[in-house]
Amino acid sequence: MERLMKDVRFAIRILVRKPGFTVVAVVIMALGIGANTAIFTLVRAVLLNPLPFHEPARLMMVWEDASFIGFPRNTPSPANYADWKAQNEVFEDMAALDNRSFNLTGDGEPEKVSAYGVSAEFFPLLGVKPALGRVFLPEEDNPAASKVAVISYKLWQNRYGGEPNIVGRDILLTGTKHAVVGVMPAGFQFLESHIGIWVPLALPKEEMARRDDHYLQVIARTKPGVTLNQAQANIKTIMAGIAHDHPDEASELGAYVVPLSQELAGETRRPLILLLVAVGFVLLIACANLANLLLSRAMGRSKEIAVRTALGARRSQLVRQLLTESIVLSSAGGLAGIVVALWSFAFLRQLIPPALTLVAELRIDPAVLAFTFGLSVLTGVLFGLVPAIQASRTDLNEALKQGGGRTTLSAGNRRLQSAMVIGEVALAMVLLVGAGLLIQTFTRLRGQYSGMRAENVLTLRTILPEKKYEDPSRRAAFYEQVLERAAALPGVVAAGYTTSVPLEWKGGTNGVTIEGRPAEPGVIYDANHRQISADYFKAIGIALREGREFNDSDNADSMPVAIINETMARGYWPNESALGKRFKHGRAASTRPWMTIVGIVADVRQMGVDVPVKAEMYMPFRQAGSQYWYAPRDLVIRTLGNPTSLAAAVTAKVREVDPDQPVSNIRTMEQVLGDEIQQRRTGTTLLGVFAALAVMLAALGIYGVLSYLVTQRTPEFGVRMALGARSGDILRLVLKRGMSLALAGVAIGLAASFALTRLMQSLLFEVSSSDPATFAALALVLSGVAFAACYIPARRATRVDPMVALRYE
Repeated sequence: MERLMKDVRFAIRILVRKPGFTVVAVVIMALGIGANTAIFTLVRAVLLNPLPFHEPARLMMVWEDASFIGFPRNTPSPANYADWKAQNEVFEDMAALDNRSFNLTGDGEPEKVSAYGVSAEFFPLLGVKPALGRVFLPEEDNPAASKVAVISYKLWQNRYGGEPNIVGRDILLTGTKHAVVGVMPAGFQFLESHIGIWVPLALPKEEMARRDDHYLQVIARTKPGVTLNQAQANIKTIMAGIAHDHPDEASELGAYVVPLSQELAGETRRPLILLLVAVGFVLLIACANLANLLLSRAMGRSKEIAVRTALGARRSQLVRQLLTESIVLSSAGGLAGIVVALWSFAFLRQLIPPALTLVAELRIDPAVLAFTFGLSVLTGVLFGLVPAIQASRTDLNEALKQGGGRTTLSAGNRRLQSAMVIGEVALAMVLLVGAGLLIQTFTRLRGQYSGMRAENVLTLRTILPEKKYEDPSRRAAFYEQVLERAAALPGVVAAGYTTSVPLEWKGGTNGVTIEGRPAEPGVIYDANHRQISADYFKAIGIALREGREFNDSDNADSMPVAIINETMARGYWPNESALGKRFKHGRAASTRPWMTIVGIVADVRQMGVDVPVKAEMYMPFRQAGSQYWYAPRDLVIRTLGNPTSLAAAVTAKVREVDPDQPVSNIRTMEQVLGDEIQQRRTGTTLLGVFAALAVMLAALGIYGVLSYLVTQRTPEFGVRMALGARSGDILRLVLKRGMSLALAGVAIGLAASFALTRLMQSLLFEVSSSDPATFAALALVLSGVAFAACYIPARRATRVDPMVALRYE
């Protein structure tokens, strides 16, 4: 240990004498190690850390498979859940929950609070306990039981100021008193982070028997020793029996099981692995640069090393000392890298899936410190070993001559140095192509909504209490009064109501029957159901393709009408115009009226920015009757200027109509779209940063190699110029050396990109993983950067004075 500390102190003294070299080396390693530390921390928090539940590996989500209508991950119906729970042989228990919202009133400003209705088994199944009070009792999961609620820690703090006597207090939820029986811990989250209240699911018996309404989410805990495959097989068997016994409601339905950890991570697994690979490439490039720096520096110290050898230093001592210097450099880079990682956490939090917002924490803990320390030492050893061995092979006679400090690299080490530069350029090329493809994807995803001019649209949510607005005429009067007041505000172009603006509700469908088309086995007609006001399309910016929009004459006393999107028109009425055709909700035998199609509007991706467009039908809210489930909730305002400036005025107009009505989700359509693609944008930005960093480091590597070449060959250039060589000849000579390395790296990088980008095809949208334009353009960009890196030392070589060069020795 004493010898080690002595070596470290000596290495620090040596490095301090060359502050320029030391700072450059530490910065390079800090970027490489810091980026790896940050991404490792993110991957560990999202994919590797266990969930904060009891034995989380045994927790599963159970879904219906309704792929036949475009919902491979469908929420189960109550009756199907009841059958799963009663018939399964693989689960200890199952619990169900549904999405709800409440208007919290009576003790302050009206506030809309998102909530879950959960069965009594929910909290015990997860194995979580409240911070205060208790969870639900089995007898409270009953429609006739007293109303109780568990609230979130955030709601307890923000609304009630952390009042210690909150348990037992009554709160008013959409006009109904609920007794608070518990407060959940601060870090508790299941699926959504904004849930503020949990109430008993308490479904009536008749509701539990329904198979035609699919809205539950189901979680289960497997019995000890049960594998995922066994659980899958059992639930599929049960579902097959349900389909056989209830062909009208479930003949096409399937079911499957997903581990909860996989469900919560969502679709982030592949992008995170991609970033982990990318940041590994950046580290390799940084290490190659460090190795080149150390190799060049070792040659500059050949005279010093020769003197130490002549004084009796053994080769093993020299290697150990030089290797210690390399490890000290990389360790200093690791310490600086921790600072880089800490600085990046605020940005990286945007990549945490919404279902893990409160669970996944980015922090520097002992495991992260161990990772960073191990990575620093490993890079110091691996990439400092070759320069150390090379430097220890110094020829005493050559090195001790006058000018021996300018010892040149051996042929083998020149090849190694060239190989490292080629590798740097190749890796940079791969990162550039990956970033280029993702940037194109992001541009196309966002561009498909350009016609909406989302930057001028304000959206607000007003979920009307069902009991208070049970009468359809009273509901319609609320919408009409709010629209009239909002449209009269200065700067408002149009105002409209809809069930949900695009991307905010990725569901809400009805089966339909087409007039004159008999039912066929296996053929299902199903479409998104949206109720809207007359000016909604104008307000949101969806173009009318054929026919007309709704108007004030489309009311409860007029002929039922509908507007459909282009996908529904093409799919359900192929090779003919859909205008004037009729359809109805549900089966042909239902008593619901036939609706006449009066218009066809442009397709808009409602279900997700990269999810195929689904058939959609729009109905006037005045003709909706008692269909409360699809009642309009989102108010859309198109403005001439900044839409957020009107938020307060529109909210005031809503309160004029109903003082107790909360207004929530106040956002521009630009923000709605931004939230939908936020993770893609963050991932793309991050990969772009890594690619830019890789290009910069690769250019630095080329520059360093050529600068060393110019220094070593200065006498040769002097002789050539003395013998009549022109500046252009010297320029071409140096450029040829540098560009041959760069172009070789570009060629290898293109080949590697062609193979590797196929693995990221699932992350792309309307872009081929082998898009020739992207490959060609980025190859030219990298070649141009490489040329600039070559030109600077090449230009310096042309300015060599022959007389000075000939005296260089």
